Amino acid sequence: MVFQPDDKQSYYVSWSRSFQPSGEGFALAANNAGIEPEKTTNKEIGAKYTLLGGRLNATMSLFELERTGIKSAAPGSTVLIPIGTQRTRGLELSANLDLASGWRAIAGYSYLDARITRSLAVESGQAVEGKRATLTPLHSANLFVSKDFADSFGIGLGGNYGGDRFANPGNTVTLPAFVTVDALAWVKLGPARLQLNAYNLFDKRYIVSGHGTSPLLNLPGAPRTVIATVRFDL
Repeated sequence: MVFQPDDKQSYYVSWSRSFQPSGEGFALAANNAGIEPEKTTNKEIGAKYTLLGGRLNATMSLFELERTGIKSAAPGSTVLIPIGTQRTRGLELSANLDLASGWRAIAGYSYLDARITRSLAVESGQAVEGKRATLTPLHSANLFVSKDFADSFGIGLGGNYGGDRFANPGNTVTLPAFVTVDALAWVKLGPARLQLNAYNLFDKRYIVSGHGTSPLLNLPGAPRTVIATVRFDL
């Protein structure tokens, strides 16, 4: 349901439920045959605003998401075990600013309090109930600012923040927070536009996620990556 009193603001309320069988892709195997289907229920309210003559767009949402039938790989094996019920209460904020002087900014922030609310599972000697959900940071944020010069060339710089996360349901292994920096530069030469995008500009070493078979294994984040693109306007 959406309520829009004028063209500068709108408010919404939503409710949804989804269903996912444990045999993803309808393929049943010995490691998932005993797991009940996963169900997700999401309740959300939010608002959207257009300010400064349309140059600033901002959104805000509050939500509560509950998942039942969650499963995870048992440590040291590929057998899936039931975790229980997970509840995520969160806040998301985002904004886009576009100024006539050529400045642009994109910012976002999210707060996710994700916990296992009901479970009989024990992992790494710890009861899973009451623990934080795996690979879900409490805080994360992003900011990117760019500047165009007379529609001839432009530059941009920004960063991404990911907070601490737990690698396993027992919350015995913590993946540390990280910050990465991205940049871009572009120039227009006649009908051609050349652009360079650099991700993880300072080659930050960080862990993006854990590995399902063991909390002591991890997946490193992507190293510095530079992508060049050329576009022609015919």
